[in-house]
Amino acid sequence: MSLIYRLKQSQPNFTHGIQDYLGEIIPFSRRIKNPLLKVPMVALKSLEWAIYRWHKTPIRRFYGIKSNELIYMITNACNDKCPKCGIWERPEPKEQHLRIQHFIKCLKRLHHNLYQVTLTGGEPLLFKRDVMLIAEEAKLLNVPMVTVTNGRMLDEAFLARYKELGHILVISIDSVSREKWNEFRGTKSFDIVMPKIMLAKEILGDQLRVQSVLSRESAEEIPKVIAWCKEHGIQHNTQLYQDFGAKNWANLVTHKQMVDDGTPCAARKNICIYPNGDVVKCFDHRRIPLAKQPLGNIGEQDIIEILCTKRSTEVSKIMKTCNFPCKAMSCNKPQVLLFK
Repeated sequence: MSLIYRLKQSQPNFTHGIQDYLGEIIPFSRRIKNPLLKVPMVALKSLEWAIYRWHKTPIRRFYGIKSNELIYMITNACNDKCPKCGIWERPEPKEQHLRIQHFIKCLKRLHHNLYQVTLTGGEPLLFKRDVMLIAEEAKLLNVPMVTVTNGRMLDEAFLARYKELGHILVISIDSVSREKWNEFRGTKSFDIVMPKIMLAKEILGDQLRVQSVLSRESAEEIPKVIAWCKEHGIQHNTQLYQDFGAKNWANLVTHKQMVDDGTPCAARKNICIYPNGDVVKCFDHRRIPLAKQPLGNIGEQDIIEILCTKRSTEVSKIMKTCNFPCKAMSCNKPQVLLFK
């Protein structure tokens, strides 16, 4: 559902309502390929729009039933030094790291709206205890969880409990060659991580996934990773390279190819949390002038209040028509569409 609400007091409500409706229905109807389904699907979508348009609770501003993904960058710190990533070069000061109780409260407040909670970093398992606390809470709240890790800190006890909770573990792999692996990781971790990946496969089974980053540097390696995953029965996804400040790798796919698919950016429905608790709609928010500053901080404010501010609504409206390359990232797509 769109997050478009009145942006100017002088704007007529009736006109705004029409714009809101058409802005939601037209893109939706274009995605319906079967002409026989177009009319009934549009009718159902119109009913949904009407319900949420006039529903009076604060939740209406980011809409209701399992429609959002909560993404927590639990830390910038990492025990690898991948040249493709600049995040590990800027670890947050210890005193600025969000207390886990604040994130758990945020998760509880939002769980009715979430189809998934994703933990990323840096390396999330540097905070393994916090990851497990979130995993336990997500299970209680019936929210699927995904943890994206480099695999270095995996152990049997963690994997066994994670298996019981039914969550998904994604390990980042850009090569299965020792030499290239160590080059891509910036550390000699091949012989440390590969046995742990096999242990994870043994314990987690279908709950294990592998994701690779496609760039000019990794282009020859990714097909080998895909073949290795097929050999071991592990689902795989390829993520197009995005520059997050490292500037050491280069795009193989052009920006135009990344965005030229006609689909709206899904990140407007994301709820992203930084290690210090700052809330943004997208980790690439600095591309948008209005979104450069965080919407709020869950260590200081309730997440519902943050998401229901006028600026949050305006940012979501702008992001609906974003066509930046970051819209092709995995965090903007449901898991069911990613891994094969």
